[in-house]
Amino acid sequence: MHNIKYSKIAKDDLFNIFDIIYDDKPSIAIEYIFKLEEYIELLESNPKMGIECKYKNINKDCRILIYENYLIFYKINNNDINIIRILNSRINYTKLINQS
Repeated sequence: MHNIKYSKIAKDDLFNIFDIIYDDKPSIAIEYIFKLEEYIELLESNPKMGIECKYKNINKDCRILIYENYLIFYKINNNDINIIRILNSRINYTKLINQS
């Protein structure tokens, strides 16, 4: 079993997602973040369920888990799953990830 760890910027991404949803639909913002985090927790027992970043033209040793419109970038380090970023798939995520 792996441990999930969020980078500071990934935590900020979660807060930003919450704010965006809250502005549009306050009643579902908390539920959406909860479901997103539950989905991420599947990595604890299935760390390789995402695709390798190289298949999305990202030159980093990482993986991508897709949840609805969001891409969860993570890295497997021994028994840890490090969540790097959580980004909307509609933005230029390649540039953001390659810079971090």
